[in-house]
Amino acid sequence: MRSLFLCGSIRRQIIVLTALPILAVVVIASLIYSSENKTPYKSRTAIRIQMVVSQLANAGAPQVAQAVMAATSATGLKVELLSRQEAAKELGQTVTSDCDLAEIRDELKSSLGAEIRRRTIRGWSEDAIVVPFGDGEILAFTPAARAPLPLLHPERLLFLPKVLVVVLPMLLLSIYVGSIIIAPLTNFSREAQSLSPDEGPDRPFYEGGPREIRSLARSLNDMRTRIREMIDGRTRMVRAISHDLRTPLTRLRMRAERSTDAGLRDAMLTDISRIDAMIEETLTYLQRDVATETILRVDLPSLLQTVCHDFENAGLPVTYEGPDRLAFACKPQALARAVTNLVDNGVKFAGAVTVRLVTRTGGVRIEVTDRGPGVPEELRAKVLEPFFKGDASRSPKGPGGFGLGLSIVHEVVGGHGGTMELRDGEPQGLVVRLDLPTRSPADAAEARAERRAGRAALATSPAGT
Repeated sequence: MRSLFLCGSIRRQIIVLTALPILAVVVIASLIYSSENKTPYKSRTAIRIQMVVSQLANAGAPQVAQAVMAATSATGLKVELLSRQEAAKELGQTVTSDCDLAEIRDELKSSLGAEIRRRTIRGWSEDAIVVPFGDGEILAFTPAARAPLPLLHPERLLFLPKVLVVVLPMLLLSIYVGSIIIAPLTNFSREAQSLSPDEGPDRPFYEGGPREIRSLARSLNDMRTRIREMIDGRTRMVRAISHDLRTPLTRLRMRAERSTDAGLRDAMLTDISRIDAMIEETLTYLQRDVATETILRVDLPSLLQTVCHDFENAGLPVTYEGPDRLAFACKPQALARAVTNLVDNGVKFAGAVTVRLVTRTGGVRIEVTDRGPGVPEELRAKVLEPFFKGDASRSPKGPGGFGLGLSIVHEVVGGHGGTMELRDGEPQGLVVRLDLPTRSPADAAEARAERRAGRAALATSPAGT
């Protein structure tokens, strides 16, 4: 029964969950009303007035009638017997705003002919309920105002459980609505924000629950599959084109090297080298090793010093500043590629480059500093986009490239859960700051185990078949 309800339409669930509180309120209110044994204020006052009128009508002597009126007035229900002359002098027409008096008058009007009049005596006036009595005489009743209940009155304390009996089921049903119906949508939002086109299961959204939720999860999983296939198809196409370009480039290189014109040969070999570097840059960008490489604990200073020594061996002024030993969990090949790209950009446009490593709370900071022209403020966001090149790279005499170097760095840093920032150097130049959080291999293994468990749950669940 529970499975049938949970797997049904959201519309049906909302209807059921809306009807149940209404039915519960009706039933509970009926029980509370039927168990009420206290007469309301207006009814009690009307009954007392009827009793006083009856007692006065049966009083055998004026002294008895005076005693009845005195005893009644002492209880808070003021009553006086007015003669015809007094009634004509003291009573006038009025429209009362006292709801209690109006309701008492309505209960006594049919039986006693009660009305509400404005009584004025000795400069003071008040609304009273008047009842005809005897030969032209009038009984004027002035009920005491209903006194407010104290804050801790027993009636207030007894009323609280009655309210809780009504409100608590509705509260529990609201919690149920939030956890059973809305929770899958919240999970979808969280999964979509953390979704990566390269990592995770093929169908990350759980295809269970109500019909609409299952349909939405199935559509999102199908969309993810199509996006992954589209990315893979694009990657295969570019790799195939790049591979096919290598063969004619090799032939052009061989023919250029056999040229007897030294100037023409050098120009052709330079252009061929640029095209080959562009192809290599594109293939590197499409490798996406950062998504599949395993996190390892390495000596980070040694990794950075190795990158710097490779450039120093080529005669380029690249220096390292920082600690000599520091164990850090990262994806070493991807991180080395990112730092290499930054250093390569620095030596191309600035000449001298400094790689600095600083330890921070919760991670490390890598800064690659040069003394070049820097990057304008308005271009710092754009240079991180794939295939965007600044004016210096567009120059025919510049180093060339497809504008993928910083995009690769940005992707590698994002794969480590870090941030990348471009800042102005002092007094000039560019500082590329990489902030990487601390992450252990155990964390990565746990994440992979969770992904495998998620894939196994999807494969074995009836909704995923």
